[in-house]
Amino acid sequence: MRMQGHVKDLDINKILQVAESLENIVCRCFGPDGGQVLFMKSTGDLLITKDGRRILEYLLLDHPVARMIVNSASRHYSVTGDGVKSFVLLLCAVLRELQATADRHEGLLLSGNPTVNTRYQRQGHVLRRISNMLLTFQTRVLEHIIAKHLCPHFLSVFSNIKGDITLCRTSIQQTLDAYFCGRVGCNNRMFVSRLACDYLYSCLLDINKIYDVVSLVSKSFDDLHTEVPGLPVDNSRILPGLVLRRPFSVYCPAEGELHALIVTEQIHQSLSASDIGFVVSSGVQLQVSQQYVRERTERILKQLQNNHIKLIFSSVKQQEIVLFYAKLSGISIVDCLTSEEIGVLCTITGTSPLSKPLGDVLLSDTFLATSCRPLLIGCNKYVHLIVSGSSAFKPHSLVFCGPVKGLSEQLAASFHGSFMMLSQLFQPLDATWEQPSNSPCNCLPNRSVLAQKQNQHCSKCQNDFTGERTEQAIVTHCSVEKDVHKCTVGDCITKLSTGNMWLSQVEGKGQHDAWTEGSTDTATQIPPASFQNVGLVLPGGGSFEMLLQHHLHNFAKTCQEADLAMISAMFGNALLCIPRQIYQARNRNKCFPLFYSKYTDRLQKQNWLDLTQTGLESVSCKYQLVASVLHCISKLVSINMIVAIKREPKTSVSEETDEDI
Repeated sequence: MRMQGHVKDLDINKILQVAESLENIVCRCFGPDGGQVLFMKSTGDLLITKDGRRILEYLLLDHPVARMIVNSASRHYSVTGDGVKSFVLLLCAVLRELQATADRHEGLLLSGNPTVNTRYQRQGHVLRRISNMLLTFQTRVLEHIIAKHLCPHFLSVFSNIKGDITLCRTSIQQTLDAYFCGRVGCNNRMFVSRLACDYLYSCLLDINKIYDVVSLVSKSFDDLHTEVPGLPVDNSRILPGLVLRRPFSVYCPAEGELHALIVTEQIHQSLSASDIGFVVSSGVQLQVSQQYVRERTERILKQLQNNHIKLIFSSVKQQEIVLFYAKLSGISIVDCLTSEEIGVLCTITGTSPLSKPLGDVLLSDTFLATSCRPLLIGCNKYVHLIVSGSSAFKPHSLVFCGPVKGLSEQLAASFHGSFMMLSQLFQPLDATWEQPSNSPCNCLPNRSVLAQKQNQHCSKCQNDFTGERTEQAIVTHCSVEKDVHKCTVGDCITKLSTGNMWLSQVEGKGQHDAWTEGSTDTATQIPPASFQNVGLVLPGGGSFEMLLQHHLHNFAKTCQEADLAMISAMFGNALLCIPRQIYQARNRNKCFPLFYSKYTDRLQKQNWLDLTQTGLESVSCKYQLVASVLHCISKLVSINMIVAIKREPKTSVSEETDEDI
């Protein structure tokens, strides 16, 4: 096979140019104040969106590096449902740091290699060495810093009051607010966020199965929602049960509980199977055979009626004779269901499609439906099925409305992404994040802060807060102006100020008094033992990046290995691109370095986070973002050249000779 092509050398400058071309697009729609991007499809349809994944995937990209970056960002989105625009921004920031680092350290890192002469060769060797070190940096430095220094700052969306484990609705709402602010227009953000929160609470029956519930919604989302263009967004709503996107083939109204059956084959069998021949020697034989098949079909449906079966869900198109006898027997039929819809029905109801002859059907082969009726949404007819579901998941469907089809699609896509994010939020973190026994527990405030308060006491009741009682503090958002104090016999509650953070000392029956005037039902830092590694969040607005950058720079100053220290400082500098972009969008006339300097000063003095930021972000998603960028960078900088190959068209196989091959 003859191949023609050319080779292009690829250095860090060319990689950065390609990445920055993507950055110029996504940075304009980044963050809460980002704008919308207008696309015109080849069909002439217009698409207005600020969703990073949709923006990158709609671009017509020819450069292999650009396609590689977009594929990596899409894979990251498939895990977290979030962070595509942050991925591109952080990727470019790291590449810029790599470019500067390679120029500064090429002589230092390669002083023992006399064969490297040209600047391009020196830079390439430095980048390949850095590429090999990035994954080492992730496992040896990054995970250690998160476990030792960031874990004490994590908040939990769970609350544990008097042993009652609950999911804090305000924390979930703030997490969803922070998610939707970068994907939905400001006019619809609050409505969509509340709708997502309401949907989660409508479906969730058992808090211990929350990961299973959000994962089920994320995987089966296409079959749990319906899009209706031509209506205002405010008409979007939650419906109990399932909405099957097809009309009844046969509808027979019925009240009370309905026994339903799932089939995947024709009820009315043909005269012969596909691999069996059927010979008819006369017209009388044909009539007798056809009459037998019809009587068999009628007998089967009568028997189903006698077994109190009122619903049949079929993955195949049933013949007219089946619909006729089903109508006579009072059995409703919904056919032509997709395999995905059948799968959702089986998962929710805990049943399987019938695998034995219909004449042998028992009630154990069916499931119960509370109601099954026609539903008219817009100008389309659907089937509205209400079932009880499993012990953890109560089925509900979503109806997304929008003035135009594109807007309803964007709304559904962002909603789907939010449950992918929640699935990552409630997935147990990796064991490497667990702290060693001699480090502070990841579910309590930093003990160095609490130690400063051990000698303090309540000025109103003279009760000391020392020892184990101090470690029972829970974190709440409290107004600085309202220092609520309440003491009862055997109970003591006080607010101990740590800058903008307040610690509530709670013990005994006074625990419920932590949620008093001046505080909000928000994330707590006392998750129950079984939930300590899930549901971890941090304030939004770049808090994770600034906190991680601060500790990376502290590590770089004390690290004895020059290579790891260099990577830590380089990656720490790159992390600030995200909070800088957010801050500059909100405060165009103010300087970000001054804001960051005040932040680090407060952090060094108090060793604690400022919780005045609005919104909460998933720690797991943030870490996954960092890991995804590191893996993408390690692949990009290891590429030396791009080979473009053009193949000549083949006329026929016989013309190809051994010499051509």
